[in-house]
Amino acid sequence: MSAWRFIPLTVNNGFWNMALDEAILKAAIEKKSPNTLRFYKWKPSTASIGRNQSLTDEINVQFAKEKGFNVVRRITGGGAVFHDEFREITYSIICPIKFLKKLGANKVIDQFEIITLGIIAGVSYFGLKPEKDIIHCPAILLDGKKFSGNAQVRRKGYILQHGTILLDIDPELMYSVLKTPKNVTKSRMVRSVRAKCIGIKKNLENYDEGKLLGSLKKGFENALKINCKEGSFIEEEIKLAEELVLTKYSTLNWLKKYD
Repeated sequence: MSAWRFIPLTVNNGFWNMALDEAILKAAIEKKSPNTLRFYKWKPSTASIGRNQSLTDEINVQFAKEKGFNVVRRITGGGAVFHDEFREITYSIICPIKFLKKLGANKVIDQFEIITLGIIAGVSYFGLKPEKDIIHCPAILLDGKKFSGNAQVRRKGYILQHGTILLDIDPELMYSVLKTPKNVTKSRMVRSVRAKCIGIKKNLENYDEGKLLGSLKKGFENALKINCKEGSFIEEEIKLAEELVLTKYSTLNWLKKYD
């Protein structure tokens, strides 16, 4: 069993969450930080766009501003996502790609999936019955509906993969923040989300977040054959994250990169 650092659930704004993920990745590449699993939430709620997306095309910036939400560009790919302060847990994993290859995950899709197997195992330990699917990228379903989407970036032999675990869902709010595709009405997108997405609290009589987090940790440990030891951010990661917030994630140059 490989020893990893586990950073328990933290709550940060959108700029800090993305800066911390990148800071851990950079520190890991420089051999200053160990392989890491962490969980986090977003406060305030945040809309994130993929690294190659246009802000103008994807986000109702004025609505987000009025609500006090953050808007941030990720370094990972994928589409625009609304991270609801009250309805989501996010995970991130940083490790060498060769670590995943040693587990038999040689292709990009296999590396995506072996990480998402941790979510499947974790939610199963929690008492639910998830299943995997491919919707643009590996997605995870419950009762045939998506509750987790994932994205990644690869740098200098290392991978950062992070993804959502929906607890609940508010499609009306989601598509007040996110723009609909061209020629698609908001009401149609809201209906589509209700039909295709689900939060894991749905149909649960009692929801225990501590139990869910413990189950997810165990799921990642078993899927990746690792032993997670609780730790915290190192000083270099915090300093780099502070710099990234100021010089990158909170700047219009980064946010409007393709506008």
